[in-house]
Amino acid sequence: MTLVYSLYNLLLCISGVLIGAIVSRVNPRILMYVGLFLFASGWIVTGWGVMVGSFALFVLGFGFLWGIGDGMLYNFNVTKTLKFFPDRKGFASGLMLGGAAIGPVFTAPLANALNASVGIAQACIIIGFIYMGLMFLIGWIVQTPPAGYRPRGWRPPASRPGSPTAGTIDKNWKQMLGTPIFWMLILIFMIAYTPAMLMLANGAKIGAVQGGLDSSQQVLAISLLAVFNLLGRLSFGALSDKTERYQTQFLALAILLVTVIIIANLNTPIPFMIAVCSIGACGGAVLVMFPPITSDNFGVKHSVLNYAIMFVAYSTASLLGPQLMGILLKRTKTGQ
Repeated sequence: MTLVYSLYNLLLCISGVLIGAIVSRVNPRILMYVGLFLFASGWIVTGWGVMVGSFALFVLGFGFLWGIGDGMLYNFNVTKTLKFFPDRKGFASGLMLGGAAIGPVFTAPLANALNASVGIAQACIIIGFIYMGLMFLIGWIVQTPPAGYRPRGWRPPASRPGSPTAGTIDKNWKQMLGTPIFWMLILIFMIAYTPAMLMLANGAKIGAVQGGLDSSQQVLAISLLAVFNLLGRLSFGALSDKTERYQTQFLALAILLVTVIIIANLNTPIPFMIAVCSIGACGGAVLVMFPPITSDNFGVKHSVLNYAIMFVAYSTASLLGPQLMGILLKRTKTGQ
């Protein structure tokens, strides 16, 4: 399962980069329809694989189709949305990524109900067809802002590094890779988000070993992690529009660093859950800040491809977090 999840993250990253390279030459509705079709098909093929006991079909559905479809939709929609809100990039990023965080709150009860009534295989197939139907209902409304779009009455003030209105220079991906700031940002993104992915992938086990949580408390901890991840995306995104972007990012990183350091000494449920909330909120803040930071530093013209490349850090963190936790648990006496 870990290898399939790694494949999913790899293709999520690769497809985002490929879409960024062709987005200016393809109708955005077509990209939306293709991405949604692949994503919905991933559910159907995954369910089919479980039904017939085929690991190959499971890998095709969950690893390939989900990964490619998700990659086509995610970066494309985030960066396009930011172009509609040049005056509130942080808020727009928080709202979009907050929607991604809250999605499981609605789909999980449906999936659980279907699983209880018809089984996991048919549940996946039914959800896939539901997504397929939604595709035709929402795909037609997708639009892209015209070049140089500005909200009525808004004029960009003089730019300054790290400000919400910085970024009048439009760098393509080659020019972006040639700047020191890109390599610094992608390294920060990767390092900062790894603890959040570590907790997301292994939160229940960490809670049992480190925080002494029972099974019900483990479920609560994972729920709190998701809720505060959403709140962090919304609040820090909006805050970054009113302050220096880098100051907001530094605040989130500082809180995250302190939490990661002290969580090793927390061995009772309540302090541990408070730390989980902090990691969730700051992890959400780190994720939501990078689309506007990328746009601020390298411009909006090539932002779909530029952010897709920056998003490599997220995919790397998604791979490193679970693997790092596995290594740490094997090397600690309690984890054995």
